[in-house]
Amino acid sequence: MTFPYVLRRASTLFPKQEVVDVNEKKNYKEIYNDSLRLITYLKNNGVKKGDVVSIIGLNSIKFLTLIYSITSMGAIAYPINMRLPPDQLLYTLNKANSKYFIYERLFKDYADLVKSKRNEQVISFDELKFNMEEGKPESEKHDNAVILFTSGTTGLPKAVMYNHEKMISGALSILNQLSYYNAPAKLTQNDVMFPQIPIYHILSWGSLIIAPLIGAKLVYGGKFDPKIAVETIEREKVTWISVVPTMMQMLFDAGLSKKGLKVLIGGSAIPDGLVKKMKDNNMRFSAIYGGTDMLAASITIETEYTSNGLLEYHKVTHPVPMAEFKIESKSEKEPGEILFRAPWMPSGYYNDKEKTAESFTQDGWFKTGDIGYIADDGGLVVLDRMKDVIKSGGEWIPSSILEAAISELPFVSLVAVIAKKDEKWGERPIAIVKLSKETQDAKEKILSHLNKYVNDGKISKFWVPDDIIFVNDIPLTGTGKIDKKVLKDVIAKSNESGNYKT
Repeated sequence: MTFPYVLRRASTLFPKQEVVDVNEKKNYKEIYNDSLRLITYLKNNGVKKGDVVSIIGLNSIKFLTLIYSITSMGAIAYPINMRLPPDQLLYTLNKANSKYFIYERLFKDYADLVKSKRNEQVISFDELKFNMEEGKPESEKHDNAVILFTSGTTGLPKAVMYNHEKMISGALSILNQLSYYNAPAKLTQNDVMFPQIPIYHILSWGSLIIAPLIGAKLVYGGKFDPKIAVETIEREKVTWISVVPTMMQMLFDAGLSKKGLKVLIGGSAIPDGLVKKMKDNNMRFSAIYGGTDMLAASITIETEYTSNGLLEYHKVTHPVPMAEFKIESKSEKEPGEILFRAPWMPSGYYNDKEKTAESFTQDGWFKTGDIGYIADDGGLVVLDRMKDVIKSGGEWIPSSILEAAISELPFVSLVAVIAKKDEKWGERPIAIVKLSKETQDAKEKILSHLNKYVNDGKISKFWVPDDIIFVNDIPLTGTGKIDKKVLKDVIAKSNESGNYKT
């Protein structure tokens, strides 16, 4: 249950298996040897066991090698969200007590900022030396290995510290669910994995650990560019990808049409329109639910209910092995806040007693901040984030259901439904829409589509948004999700001025 074991095993069992990025191609044996040589380089630069080493870069072989080298020597890796604003970047470095900052050339501005604001050794990827003597792994399973930060969309990012055993257990839970069970996005040694999720987001949803564990070919694409990603999928014969829904929509907009591609998709609600596109291309997909503060929690598998069409694959996920949920409501079949626990859960937020007390119970449950219920097959149905659910006239309006309905229209690229203040009802929903192509009477067509949902009894009449606002772009978080916090801020300011800014 340590990082060096994972890579050493891959170097022995699958020594010639390729790992490919935009600049180079190596195999697991070469990467393991490089990770050992980097231990010597890092030690020569003063890195000691227990030190936090921060890394900012794109998905690449060097980034992967650094993670394994740092954790193998007993230091702690902090993969930085490259979309953090400067003040939050400095906040996270202070919070983590980072002593070393390693950066890819693309992020030199961040390196200059760190040099000017912190007493921290700064090293570029270009300075790393792989021609030194091999160092010796010294880490144990209970040593801290990785510190991660939440996205900070509701305030300052919160830190979570994981030791080797917990981080690897979280990755194994994903692998178990995708390998042992009838999961649509089944994963095997013969797959070519091309994770679109950045390494800074839970080590690319654990794929940095999973790929060497099963000896699969691993492809890294650097900066997410939908057109280049589609070309890479064809060139490298990719069979499996991981994405958030906005990424998948962009891949389709860029021409993705590979039949039979397996997709692990999550991070936010999966729009019905996107589901239809995946099905039309014979793509098999599993939804995943989890987060920085709980790692993997649930992944869609085939059950009696999903196979018979009683539950839709994209609306239910099933607990991974050794994980469980409960709902804080009168009944687990009624919507309420989702609570989660598993052996790899952290004890709380790193050096933050106040936030820990808000989110972690004394008997080991984590309050997710999501609203949902337990389905008849034991799966989890997530309805909305508690902070995103719209309360109008004392009744809940789940924004995700409206977003799913609007996304079915072929001319809709991205959609977010958010609340605006209303004197009579408290809050009312409005829809923010980015079109994939110019469409006449788009607003009327969207409202007509929603009214059909009303007539079919799928949504209530008062759920229909008061307004449809068309924009040229929609802000995304560092993990590719729609940033509703920014949208709400824009709408709030627009309400004050009387004009919506598009």
